[in-house]
Amino acid sequence: MRLINFFILLFVIVSCKAQIVPVEDLVDYMDSDQSAADGTYFKDINDKLSKFYGHWQAVTSDGKQLDFYIEPKLIERSETGKKYDKLNIRYTIKENGVLLVDTTNLPDNAVEVISGGFFGTNKATYQIPYQGFSSACGQNGYLLLDIEGLADTSMTYYYYVNGEIWSDNCPPGGVDQVMPLEWLTFTKH
Repeated sequence: MRLINFFILLFVIVSCKAQIVPVEDLVDYMDSDQSAADGTYFKDINDKLSKFYGHWQAVTSDGKQLDFYIEPKLIERSETGKKYDKLNIRYTIKENGVLLVDTTNLPDNAVEVISGGFFGTNKATYQIPYQGFSSACGQNGYLLLDIEGLADTSMTYYYYVNGEIWSDNCPPGGVDQVMPLEWLTFTKH
């Protein structure tokens, strides 16, 4: 009987350890001393991320065309067993039809593929880290993406520059930013 009780207790402990949390609530764990249990899955159970999936296009005030190809990405941390539904963004930037930047054929683990992120405290704006091809020389920061309150075919964008320089081989002041530094509205195609 003791053995049966032990296994029941063990099953209950293991079952309680793993939990599913809405992906938009990840920020609540980041902004507090509260820690998610090992095995927690931050899952897109409310379809907050799926609204971003697909091909998006915008044109800057100086005529550059941006195309974002957004898809789901599952990140698993082997050391904690935690899983996270995230976004993965490949993109192109063209100017007058000339291709300036293209990450569409890079592997998922390339730093230039925009990947990861989380919803901010408003639970609507998605913040995702960005590193360009010259990230060590200042092409780095965060993209802010938001669909909330808009038709599912419109997405607002803003690039918040960190501009951190991690290399001694950079020109003084770093390099020019490739990502546009203006508010944009992307349209889903």
